[in-house]
Amino acid sequence: MRRWVFGCVCALAAAVCLIAAGGQAQAERPQDAAAIRAHIESIFQAYIDKDVAKLQATHGKNWRGFLTGSTRVIRGIDQYMQAAGGARAPKGQGMVGYRMSDFDVVFYGDTAVASFVADLDIQDGDRRSKQKLSLLDVYVKENGSWNQMASNTSLHPESMQERMSAFNPVPEGARKPLLEAREAVWRAWYSGDLERLKKLIPEELITLGPGPDGWGTRESILTSSERFAKSGGKLTRLVFPRTEFQGYGNTVILYTSYEMDVQQGGKTRTEKGLATEVFVIRGGQWLNTGWQLAPSSGND
Repeated sequence: MRRWVFGCVCALAAAVCLIAAGGQAQAERPQDAAAIRAHIESIFQAYIDKDVAKLQATHGKNWRGFLTGSTRVIRGIDQYMQAAGGARAPKGQGMVGYRMSDFDVVFYGDTAVASFVADLDIQDGDRRSKQKLSLLDVYVKENGSWNQMASNTSLHPESMQERMSAFNPVPEGARKPLLEAREAVWRAWYSGDLERLKKLIPEELITLGPGPDGWGTRESILTSSERFAKSGGKLTRLVFPRTEFQGYGNTVILYTSYEMDVQQGGKTRTEKGLATEVFVIRGGQWLNTGWQLAPSSGND
């Protein structure tokens, strides 16, 4: 009985060892690693050549993952092909060159995980730029050949930093909601609409105005708005004759000239000046994070 129990324990231990070995990474498979790298490079080349058929053939039917900018999981080859818009650009546009670095692949039987960095050359009309990506691809060997079954593609931190600081022209379509948010801040302040104002200016608000005590915070701006409205003051005219835009990432700086008529104490005064206003988009809404006002001398 003891020998039988000992034999069972040995057999169980051997099975556990075999299972564990099957789940461990197998790093020394140079031929398979080279085949996977060649397959990845063929995908890059398909994007350059705009070879849609080749691109589809190099991805599994049940492919899963993310491409750059994906907001949800891409499920299946059909969704992948829809998301791979760069492959349908005219030849000579989109990706036109690439270089791979820091390539690593580890094997788990007939499954492999490849990780690497890619530097891309991008052509957008007459403009040439570079983009750096971090990628992780999952490969499966079927019928003697490796094919990509899943992937995650994301901007490399270096590219993210460059994109956040690069000048980003504000297109016409994006200007209207930004200008509406800007005007809403002014009108909310002059009407004493504190609830509306709280939604348009964040906690970290910093403002500058004329005079030695011109520094302002969110709390002081709300207090001064309430005080103005309670005094019976009213805004009767507000125009912005000129506005210039500077965009950087999710931030836009507005350089503005303004004119307005304000009624207070039974009198109307006209105010003119220049303003620098900073807006960021957060949760799909433009927030006014700071401003500096420079009233013109000789305001009525």
